[in-house]
Amino acid sequence: MTRYVIHECDTCRALNASLSTRVARLGTQDIMRRSHFLGGRYENLYVTPEVLPGIETILDSARLAASLFLARTAEALRVGWWLNVMQPGEMTYAHTHDDADELLSGVYYIDVPPNSGRLVMHWGGRREEIEPRAGTFVLFAPEVLHEVTRNDSDRARISVGFNFGPAEVPA
Repeated sequence: MTRYVIHECDTCRALNASLSTRVARLGTQDIMRRSHFLGGRYENLYVTPEVLPGIETILDSARLAASLFLARTAEALRVGWWLNVMQPGEMTYAHTHDDADELLSGVYYIDVPPNSGRLVMHWGGRREEIEPRAGTFVLFAPEVLHEVTRNDSDRARISVGFNFGPAEVPA
């Protein structure tokens, strides 16, 4: 299996400025749940789509890109998603996403200041660094160990994380 694919999304990129502004204005009342408290921060912030107008376009594009990667219909995939806001000086520790029924994982970049960290993937003794770019998806196998290097910029880096699994089958 290919370990990862990079997918450009021009339609999504057009939403980035408004999404970035809205994420910066999120209040505690907007965040339903936080998880993965590592290195002094919650890495995953969960909000409803209503809190981020336009995020549905990103989610639909992510599901379509995942369906092409997995050779399944988009309707056959469920997408779980969360925000990751990495402030200056922060990093994301090495981890995988193969905890349950994930078929594919990924990230979409909303706001990527210069020097705000690289996605690093590890597999089979290899280490590969990917320079993130706003408007880009990186989709990868959930068992791939990955991390994000330190944000050495003076601004937050904003991304959306994804896990794709099989859609629920009605009983």
